[in-house]
Order: sequence, then structure tokens, then C-alpha cells
Amino acid sequence: MSKKKLMIGALLGLAGLAAVLFVVLRPANDKVRVLKTQKLEMGQVRKILEATGIVKAQVGASVKVGSRSTGVLSRVLVKVGDTVAAGQLVAEIDDRELQAKRREAVARLNLAQAKYDYAEKNLSRRERLVEQKLEPQDTLDQARQDARVARFEAEATRATIANLEVQISYTKIYSPMEGVVSQVASQEGEMVVSGLQVTNLITILDPLRLEMWIYVDETDVGHVRPGLEVNFTVDAYQGRTFHGAVNRIYPEPEIKDNIVYYRALVLVDREQARFLRPEMTTQCRIIVEVKDKVLALPNSALKWVNGEQVVFVRGPSGEVRRVKPEIGLVGLDFSEVLSGLNQGDEVAVQLVLPGQAKNGKGA
Repeated sequence: MSKKKLMIGALLGLAGLAAVLFVVLRPANDKVRVLKTQKLEMGQVRKILEATGIVKAQVGASVKVGSRSTGVLSRVLVKVGDTVAAGQLVAEIDDRELQAKRREAVARLNLAQAKYDYAEKNLSRRERLVEQKLEPQDTLDQARQDARVARFEAEATRATIANLEVQISYTKIYSPMEGVVSQVASQEGEMVVSGLQVTNLITILDPLRLEMWIYVDETDVGHVRPGLEVNFTVDAYQGRTFHGAVNRIYPEPEIKDNIVYYRALVLVDREQARFLRPEMTTQCRIIVEVKDKVLALPNSALKWVNGEQVVFVRGPSGEVRRVKPEIGLVGLDFSEVLSGLNQGDEVAVQLVLPGQAKNGKGA
């Protein structure tokens, strides 16, 4: 084959390749293609802050019940998960040694009381004898002293008995409130040693006294205040939304991963608390501001074109015009339109902008 024919073949090949590239790489249609529209209506726009929270037991909802007595744990009457009432006996410590000491003290009291009774009678006799001058005055003084000593011995023994009864009362552990046993730290037969601190035996939790901590970013905390409505969900109940309100904002920050957060507290009512557990993670929406009966523009209709946020409106005859509206309150799903659009306008919520037609994806 001659060089001339080879050159002609090569040129034809290049021409064909150029034609293919022209078809593939030619500029897309410079017209906006609207795929889906939505009619503008008056509605509600809510500004919402999204944050993560944690369900916690309220202060005082979890109580560690302990003992001030030292001894062998003779009985544990509850186990984890049991429901207990306020004042219910939950555990006992062996009190036999204390009971023996009490019986000894009662015996000493009887002896002291007998001595005191005799001293009182003797004092009366001595007073009569001294009054009749049949005995000297010092015998009367001695009788009075004996009566006083006997009385003080009886009172001291009564105080000892009272002290032993208090110590015996410490051997019986009662639930201070109604709730559920969440932890049992000791078992029957173990030695309980009470020192400077009370030995914790059983933890009781009121499962319905719950609150939620929301960690609000420092950039958003200025928008949060007590009384704001809060909606939240947990993974355990898909599709169920719980409701509450901001109760207070703690002034002390918490730093996590070098980000500063402030803790907002939300109280959980007892009815909703039946479905929740401490330490559950929550996905929260704090409703910062609400506007009713405003022109609500779907956020999906807002498009960024050449650095401007615009909306494409389809007219009655199908023509599409670009509008730069004035936006007021920006919500999570809708934004407030102050001017530039009217009720009833059909705005494009899904469209293909020039330059996007080649990939077939709409904005």
C-alpha cells in the first residue's frame, strides 16, 4: 500500500474520532429542564437545631442503700430487677452479738434500778432517824449520796440500752423509696465492715425519674433558652418521637474532641420515661423559632448558581424563569419567603441545570 493511501486512511480515522468526540463532548442543552415542581403555599417554618443527647437518671433517682453496722450479711431479700416499696426490708446483718449486749444492759439496768429503789427507801428512813436525832447527820448525807449514785447508774444504763437499740436498727436495711433494684453489691454470708464511710449494699433506681442531657455546640448555644420545645428519638423505638422542653442550660462547658459544648437539660415526664432507659443516646431537634402562616418555600427549591441562591419558577405556558427571592427564617425543611415569590407559584424542586444533562442527574 502506498504512503499516500496510508495518509488518507489516517486522516479519515482522525476525522471519524473527532466526530465521535464532538457528539460525546458537545455542550449540554443550555436550557433548564424541570423534572418536578411544587406549588408555594402558606404554612409554618421552624428553625431547628439538631444535636445529640443522652438519657440520664435524675439527681436522687438512684440511691445506694448501705449499712452503718459491721457484721455478717445474714439475709438479702431482693435481687436485681425486683420492685421495692418505700420502707421495705431489703437486707439484714447478723445482730446476735448486739442483742446479747442489749440483754446484758437490761440486766444491769434491773440491778441499778433495784439499788436505786433500796437507796430511796433507805434515804426516807435516814431522814426520819436524823429528824428524831437518833442518828448523826452524816448518815443522812451518805444515804442521799447513795440514792443519787444509784439513780445516775440507772440513767446511764438506760442510755446504753438506747444506744444498742440504735445499733441494732442499723442491722436492718430498708428501701428509702419506691423503685427497682438495679445493683446488689454484696451477698449473704459476706462480712460487712463499716468504717468512716457507709458500706453500699444495694442500689435502688426510680426508672421513671429521668432527664435528658443535650450537648449544644458553642456556636448554637446563643439560640437555646429555657422553655424551647424539644423533639427527640431513640434507636430502640424507630418511628416514635418523644417530646419535652429545655429546662435549663448549665454554665460550665464540656470539651469533647476539642469542641466546646454546653449541656441543656430536658426533663422527661413519667409516661414517656416508661419507654426509655438511662444512658440511651437520643437524636434531638430543638425548635428555636416558629413562624406560622408565612410563604413556605421548600429548601429543595433553593439552588446555588454562580454564587447566588436562586429559585426556578415554571410559568403557565411552561417557560422557566430564575428568581432570587429574599429569604427570612431558614428552617430545616422550609424557609420563609419575604419577597420575590408569590403564593401559588410553581417552583422547581428537582431539575437539570445546563451542564448537568450529560450525567442525567437532576438538582
